Amino acid sequence: MANHNHYIVNQDADINQLQPVWAMVREGLGQQIPASDFRSWIDRLQAVPVDEDRVALIAPNTFSRDWIQENLFDLICKLWIKSDPQNRSLSLQVASGKGPSTNTDAGAKKADPASMSVADTAGHKYRFDNFVVGPSNEVAWAVSKQAARGPQSRFNPLFIHGGYGLGKTHLLRAIAHQSRAQSPTKKVLFLTAEAFVQKFVTSLRGTQSLEFKKNLRSLDLLLIDDLHFLAGKTATQEEFVHTLGSLIENGSQVVLSADRSPGEIAALDDRLRSHLSGGLVCRIAPAAFELRREILVQQVEEMKTEFENFKVPDDVLDFLASKICSSPRELLGALNMVVSGTVLIGRPVTLEQARDILSDVVRATRVKVSISDIKNGTTSWFGLGKEDLLSRRKTRNIVRPRQIAMYLAKELTSCSLPMIGQRFGGRDHTTVIHAIKTIQKLIAEDTALADEVEGLRRSLTKLQS
Repeated sequence: MANHNHYIVNQDADINQLQPVWAMVREGLGQQIPASDFRSWIDRLQAVPVDEDRVALIAPNTFSRDWIQENLFDLICKLWIKSDPQNRSLSLQVASGKGPSTNTDAGAKKADPASMSVADTAGHKYRFDNFVVGPSNEVAWAVSKQAARGPQSRFNPLFIHGGYGLGKTHLLRAIAHQSRAQSPTKKVLFLTAEAFVQKFVTSLRGTQSLEFKKNLRSLDLLLIDDLHFLAGKTATQEEFVHTLGSLIENGSQVVLSADRSPGEIAALDDRLRSHLSGGLVCRIAPAAFELRREILVQQVEEMKTEFENFKVPDDVLDFLASKICSSPRELLGALNMVVSGTVLIGRPVTLEQARDILSDVVRATRVKVSISDIKNGTTSWFGLGKEDLLSRRKTRNIVRPRQIAMYLAKELTSCSLPMIGQRFGGRDHTTVIHAIKTIQKLIAEDTALADEVEGLRRSLTKLQS
């Protein structure tokens, strides 16, 4: 097996100059993604120079590369652009003995969705036939397959919601893949809501606004992931309402996902909420033990193509499925941690090894506190109304509890900073970072406030223990 430490890099490139940039990117990632994801995927990445204009991130295997490409690479690129003064392009590659490739550039500029003849950056990895189906997601899977066959008036728009890492993006990607496979000339676009906002704002600044709208409304299939990101963005929601209405009227299929139902998304335009509720709203629930174990079995089968004589004992699969309950994504992250700590360094996969490698992760998952628990507990603790934490009011008696709640959300959940911001009235991650730093500073300086925060923390964890 190739070792990523054996890369032969361009001798003219200064790798020492590169490391501070990568360190800043890692720091940014550490603030925005769960610690378990960071340990599983980012810790094993290496940044190496290709030439003066290009840098490659080297993943230990194709499994890691594909997961990072799908789930984290857009965020990595954004942080890289902010951190690299030389503005080098960034690619994501797999370790081999030949050095970074010079003919693929995953960080190169992607096709502008405003010019959409066809647009879906998904590969063939996310399909219906490799989506593991169980009682918690079988309805969403079934209606997604229907939507992929063509416009379904009963399911238009189709709105899929559920928690972090439960498979919403997989289904949207699968719909796009199957739809294109059936009709290659179809105009299909998959976008995150954040990318939609960026494209819309860019079009307003230039002379492409009419072209952007025209191209959007000429699609046969539009898929928007993480729609909750639109909350509070009035102008973008206005445009999306018109786009949604036009597409449905023209017989085009629209499929959307979010981390909660339309009725639970704060600061959502009433017309948009009405459109969403008028189609089919479908929930993906957390996976039960049996489904979690089946997901692991499937992933192990796929990994056998990468590792010689690869095997994960049944007792290890049972351990993982019973201890990592938060989401399939974090479950696969835990499996990757075990594989990285055993197979990649020549050790057998055993239950003892798995327990040792995942000791911190398992300890962190023993007490489960949701953002809803934190919001409810905080409003009760400080005697506030349910909507105060989501409001835009800036009085001290509301701002401080809101900051404490955001701080505890980061401490007690695996939610990313953007997700926390969205759950607190559609705020962006910089607001969450400010809140966390403010409370950290106050805790160090003000013993009374420190006791207050610790008391609230104990009350939350006691309820869940």
